[in-house]
Amino acid sequence: MKIGLLVQRFPGGGAEKYVEEIAARLSKEKIDVTVITSQNDHDDSKYDFKIIRLPSFFKIGEYNIWRGLEKILRQEKFDVIHTNTYGYYHSDKAARLKKKLGYKLVMTSHGFTGMDLHKLKKQKIISQSSPFDFLREIYDDKIGKKTLLLCDHLIALSQYDYDFYKEIGVDESKISIIPPGVSDVFFEDATKIDLKGDPILLSVGQLSWIKNQKMMINAMPELIKQKPNAHLYLIGPDGGEQSNLKRLCHELKIDNHVSFLGTKTPKEIRDYMKSSDLLLQTSYAEGLSTVLLESASLGLPFVTTPAGGNQHLCELGFGSLISFDDTLTQKTMQIIDEKDKFESMNNRNVNSHYSWSIIFPKIFESYKNLV
Repeated sequence: MKIGLLVQRFPGGGAEKYVEEIAARLSKEKIDVTVITSQNDHDDSKYDFKIIRLPSFFKIGEYNIWRGLEKILRQEKFDVIHTNTYGYYHSDKAARLKKKLGYKLVMTSHGFTGMDLHKLKKQKIISQSSPFDFLREIYDDKIGKKTLLLCDHLIALSQYDYDFYKEIGVDESKISIIPPGVSDVFFEDATKIDLKGDPILLSVGQLSWIKNQKMMINAMPELIKQKPNAHLYLIGPDGGEQSNLKRLCHELKIDNHVSFLGTKTPKEIRDYMKSSDLLLQTSYAEGLSTVLLESASLGLPFVTTPAGGNQHLCELGFGSLISFDDTLTQKTMQIIDEKDKFESMNNRNVNSHYSWSIIFPKIFESYKNLV
């Protein structure tokens, strides 16, 4: 079996880590696997699998049209293409070429970021606008949904994805609910870090307006009134928002209560999670947050917004849900007071349902069933 994994940028965020994990495990099983992604200057020599990088022809916002994708798909003669992320050129192109080139197509949407953001803008929850907003509904109706219907199999990260697929007319026999996996490192013994703060709050994710760290920073002054030693640590690369967040901290006079830590390794993130009291995740849009699963695997409770499939994790008892217009301070205090309940949670449930050793065979089985 020969498998091609398509993803917008590599390495990168949650979708890219998902692809990396699948590719590494396929390679370990001696399966012929290639990751096809956009061109950059990253050193690919550390990977045990083949990576093909394609240059950009032109972009429309985040819609990056790669040069030479059809040629590569024709040359490589894949049995299965697993494309990742809804709303991107490579997914749309792969769907329209599959019959012509004879491969089976699997897709993991990783949420519906553009669609979900558009809904929040219409509800006046988000004020940011884009010159491409007028194209959103046209794309979803004329291109995006047709791409989903052309797939041979759809991997839903949560019930949220599954319900959407059924709503647009996908036969349920073509859908599997397979959540993202948690890296093995989060099931290893963690080392506690001596962090200042009481309580110690943690955020993990790219600093961007979509991740909405502004919400948690705005909540800090009121929290500090009740907990004078409260401290928020933000882990993640700058996605264009760091200077704005630092400026907001200065305006609110909370610079001494917020630390920007930059990018950390998975082991370092594990140790920071083990040393914290609460994880805050306030995104406007998600697929199903791997960060929340990692947090749950360590017994760290979280507060999250109803983005993508995150609400489902709250229903399982791993954390607590907050709406975009709720008072984050009040919910934070409530969870901190109930922390013992979450710490006593049986985290073997996370291990037995969400570890990559459980998730990968399910994904591979979907490939085998198609071929």
